[in-house]
Amino acid sequence: MGEERLANVLVNALLEMVEQGFPDVAAELGESPELDGGQVIDPADDGAFLMIVLAGNLLELDRQLPSGPDRRITALTLSKFAQATGVQTSDLEREVGMLKAMMARLNHPSKNTVYAMSRALFHQYDLFGHQTDEYFRDKREPHPVTLKRLNGLMGFFLWDWENFHEHYRIAP
Repeated sequence: MGEERLANVLVNALLEMVEQGFPDVAAELGESPELDGGQVIDPADDGAFLMIVLAGNLLELDRQLPSGPDRRITALTLSKFAQATGVQTSDLEREVGMLKAMMARLNHPSKNTVYAMSRALFHQYDLFGHQTDEYFRDKREPHPVTLKRLNGLMGFFLWDWENFHEHYRIAP
C-alpha cells in the first residue's frame, strides 16, 4: 500500500470511528456512577475527542513504522486531515504536537497510548468537576474505575497496526 493511500485510509477511518463511536463514549461517561450523572459530555461535541484520537494514532504510527516513512505518513495524514476538517495544516500540526506532549506528560512514565488517550479525554473535557468522589475531584485525578472503563473504550479508537502489518507492506 502506498503512503498516500495509507494516509487517506487512516484519515477516513479515524473520522468514521469518531463519528460513530463518540456518542457511545459520551453515553458511557453519563452512566458512570463515579461521575455526577446525566450528560457530562454532549454527544455532538466530538471535536476534542477527534483530536485525541488523531494524536493517539499518530503516537502509535511513530512507534509502528520505521523512521522516514513515519514522518512522511504523519505529514500526509495531517495534511489530509486538515483538508477534511477545514483547518489549516500548520494549526493542526501545532495542536496535535501540543496534545501529544500533554498526553506524554499526563501518562509519564508509561508509554501506553490507550492510557494517555483516556487521561487526555478527562483533561480536554474537564471531567474532574463531575466526579462524585471528592478526593479525586480535588486532586484533579481521574477516578481509577472511570479511567479503567475509558481505557477499555479507547482501544477501539486505535488503528490495528498488527493486522495492517500482517496484510500490507508500505510502498513509497
